[in-house]
Amino acid sequence: MINQILEDLLAAAPGAKATIFLDTDGESIAQAGDTTIDIKLLGAWKEIHLDHIKDISGRLGMGDVDAVLFSLDEGNELIAPVAGEYCLLLFLSAYADLRQAIAALKQAVERLKKEIE
Repeated sequence: MINQILEDLLAAAPGAKATIFLDTDGESIAQAGDTTIDIKLLGAWKEIHLDHIKDISGRLGMGDVDAVLFSLDEGNELIAPVAGEYCLLLFLSAYADLRQAIAALKQAVERLKKEIE
């Protein structure tokens, strides 16, 4: 079911290239999409960034982190916490519609929460 959620996310977000569902250690649980990029390595690295951002946000009293956008020359990356220490990372082309991508990511996060509970 997790693989289907990831495939649905890619289909719902025009311009999405790949997605990966990660555990607390940044290890891949499931992935979908373009396999020419090393999403396992990038996922582990971005999971570390997300942990730091969540810690800083908490210490500053800014509330919970819903998602983080990394905007790069080659495209964008959206990462969102799922439940506990799980997270979902979505790789997008530079021309992807971010509003659609965020909406699709939020829907996938909710489905994953139900799946892992």
